[in-house]
Amino acid sequence: MAILKHCPNCGNEISDDDVEFCTECGCNLLNPVINNNKKGFFENLTEKASLPIIIFSFVVFGAFLFIGSIVWSSFLANSAIDLMTFLILTIVFSVFFGGIFTGYFACKDKSYVLPNFSMYLGSIFAVVLCGIGLIFTFLMGIISALSSVLPFGSSGSSYSGSSQPAASSFTPSVDFSFVFKIILFILLIPVAAYFGVYLGYMLKENI
Repeated sequence: MAILKHCPNCGNEISDDDVEFCTECGCNLLNPVINNNKKGFFENLTEKASLPIIIFSFVVFGAFLFIGSIVWSSFLANSAIDLMTFLILTIVFSVFFGGIFTGYFACKDKSYVLPNFSMYLGSIFAVVLCGIGLIFTFLMGIISALSSVLPFGSSGSSYSGSSQPAASSFTPSVDFSFVFKIILFILLIPVAAYFGVYLGYMLKENI
């Protein structure tokens, strides 16, 4: 019989090869009967995702954000990459290493990879959306305050309708390379997060 490293029912680590029952859930390790009760997505998250580790992974994320900015700034200084590529590489680099930390410390077995990845990715997007929301709210407040003080678009303009030049036709151009990089950036974040968490789990299992 293969030696079990983790309980097949609850994922508890088995330190003694001769133990017959799991010390956590009491599962018979010689003839395991796995509890097949279907649990919801959020129940799996609360059971298998470690919130303190997810929070601390953002410390690792921030550290590698600083390291990545130093590494990729040399390429930016030499004009090997543009600013958008610099931002993509730096953030994806940080997400990947934060995921490695999460996978290494939070995943007891393979079934823990997806819940911890989901929690880690959700936390990243929550922080990003909150940051964007705060910036947008701050800018809208400044614009509204300035518009109430400065007479933008007032009806008392000194120019008459006859003196205004005719509106020239303007066709907006779309920078497809910029749009492609935005889409690539959105796709690379979950990919980097998943592979980081999975690699962290694999390192834990093999080191």
